[in-house]
Amino acid sequence: MSASILKQHLEIRGLELVSDQHKHRKVVASRLLKKGSVVITSRPLCNPVIFPTHRSLHCETCFKSKAQQTGNISSNDIELERCSVCKKRYYCSRDCFTVAWKGWHRWICTDKNKDRTDLDFEMLKMVVMSVERLRNGSYKESEDAYTLSPALAVADFGEMESEPLALTEYVFSTLMGHEVVTEPTLLAKYKEIATTVREELISSKFPFKGRQQQQPDDTKKESLLPSIMELVQYLCRFHCNNFSIHDPQLFTMAEGTLPIGALFNHSCRPNAIVMYEGKVQLIKALEDIEVGEEVCTSYVDNGVPREERRQLLREKYFFECLCPRCGDQQQQQQQQTAAVQEPKTGFRILDDLIEGEQDGPDGKGVNGEWLTKQFDAIIIPGARSLQIAGPRLQPPSVMTRASFTSYIIHSLVPLIQTGASQQEYTERLFEIYETLQSTPHSEPKPFTTTVMTNATSFFNTCLEHQSWALASKIGTFILALYLMIYPRHHPLVGLHCFTLAKSLWNDVEGGMTSVRLSHEMLKLARNILQVSHGVKSSGNAALVMEVMAFMKTVEKELDS
Repeated sequence: MSASILKQHLEIRGLELVSDQHKHRKVVASRLLKKGSVVITSRPLCNPVIFPTHRSLHCETCFKSKAQQTGNISSNDIELERCSVCKKRYYCSRDCFTVAWKGWHRWICTDKNKDRTDLDFEMLKMVVMSVERLRNGSYKESEDAYTLSPALAVADFGEMESEPLALTEYVFSTLMGHEVVTEPTLLAKYKEIATTVREELISSKFPFKGRQQQQPDDTKKESLLPSIMELVQYLCRFHCNNFSIHDPQLFTMAEGTLPIGALFNHSCRPNAIVMYEGKVQLIKALEDIEVGEEVCTSYVDNGVPREERRQLLREKYFFECLCPRCGDQQQQQQQQTAAVQEPKTGFRILDDLIEGEQDGPDGKGVNGEWLTKQFDAIIIPGARSLQIAGPRLQPPSVMTRASFTSYIIHSLVPLIQTGASQQEYTERLFEIYETLQSTPHSEPKPFTTTVMTNATSFFNTCLEHQSWALASKIGTFILALYLMIYPRHHPLVGLHCFTLAKSLWNDVEGGMTSVRLSHEMLKLARNILQVSHGVKSSGNAALVMEVMAFMKTVEKELDS
């Protein structure tokens, strides 16, 4: 494999890999990429490592999930059986076990360190086995469980060929590991892991290239094995480019090396999202991506404060973020020393708005009684007011939790429901940022990340205790915060709308008003999740079907 093969692979999908002065390289669109489309898929270099706490819930090979709720088993839920030898890994069928046994399981099944919690050991083993099997010719594509549902593959790419493992391995070899700037103590740890893994694979009789040859000279045979430093390189590349693999509900369950996906750079305001069908990664467009525009995903949660994001990006990925939200830090420093500072505009305003450590009376700890008073003042919006985008709202004189919620929900939800263009939506969002910046607010400031954390915790408590009326008010407030912070078609927003709709439907106190608003929230959830989760016959799309099935239930109540 070579750079020309990668170039061709990307070109077919309307993408181009170009050099960049600050980012080394970036992926840009060479044709219009429509909102909700699969930009590209990325296969794992090796089988991803499922977290020990999740192993009994997912098939190790195909990642199908076990039925987790008695009496509520969907068509995708299955029963799993664990390996009778190691008793650590679970499989949904004999076929999946056979794939795993031939590909990797037989060489890790009898590991002596069964209780090892550091996943780096297992991940390095999986990477080494995959790369070595490819190089020595023992790997066969037919053995692998890298598959997309036929309907999804054909609908998105026609009869396009899938990504061969040789291309995956080549792209992995081009990824940056940043060994030069990695902390010496971390490199020492990697060297220790590499040495142990190498010895364990040798003792397991894993067939390294040339190892099956009968050579009496141990030194000569040793030279055929990958070196310790080569394995350290693998670990460095993995840690700078790995992905947390999540299910359709966005719960992380595994870690994996997906080299094609790692080609896409980070932005704190991404135009694409990382989703998964089993262990196959899908890069999906959150908005229409124009020709020449860079395709970016997010490496961190966009809802965490600026300094926390920056620290994580520096420590794990070794770069300073220059995205539209973070801005050019050199330019920021120049403005700070200038006599007159230029006001921030656009997404640059957002982090100043959501910063703040204080919540509760006089900055003291919050409690349920105080939070109840804060959220009880929120007025649930009428369903009709969210269906059509009306004239610009007059901003409230003071931003409280209640007035903030009403202002955001009535300003932004109709634009999503009516399918407003990205430009129209973004311009309205920028106006909101400027209004929030200039309007006096209550204390504590109602739209900080600290307030969001406390509100989310209290929301979950109310759901647990079936306090539906209060939960609906808190959930509406959280939705306003999400719309302020995340892209409008982010799956987290859609999933929250679905939960909020259930709360509203159960709110007997709200009567038919709550039922109608529940229906409106279900429409909003459907419109958002169709972008992130899809509408084709895939595992992710099953969630959209669940939303639509619930919509029919609510519609029956409205018609009765």
